[in-house]
Amino acid sequence: TIVDPHIKKDDGYQVFKTMRDNDYFVKTKTGQQFEGHCWPGTSMYGDYTNAEVREAWAKNFLPENYVGSTLDLYTWNDMNEPSVFNGPEVSMPRDNLHKKAGIHSTAESDVEHRDVHNLYGMMYH
Repeated sequence: TIVDPHIKKDDGYQVFKTMRDNDYFVKTKTGQQFEGHCWPGTSMYGDYTNAEVREAWAKNFLPENYVGSTLDLYTWNDMNEPSVFNGPEVSMPRDNLHKKAGIHSTAESDVEHRDVHNLYGMMYH
């Protein structure tokens, strides 16, 4: 299986609908769900700094949820950063916002993409 961090924006695609409806996407600096352009066209990007998003994303790969999967499913992380073909530097804007649980706290705080850019691909895999 090959995975990319972008999710095709398509109301007929259950993964997209679930992530959108649960507000699991990275936000713009104005608080809107961020859209960019990548291989499938208009795409949105999961906010994998959020543990709840990572947990929900991982469930997509369980054998009971992934049609054709086996216990020996191997995954290739095709991109280790969020490629956005129409974005600055072919990536998402550095001032996009991610939610992150505060260290030693249950409070959430906004973190700019510039602070997690190099971690992003590792967190969604």
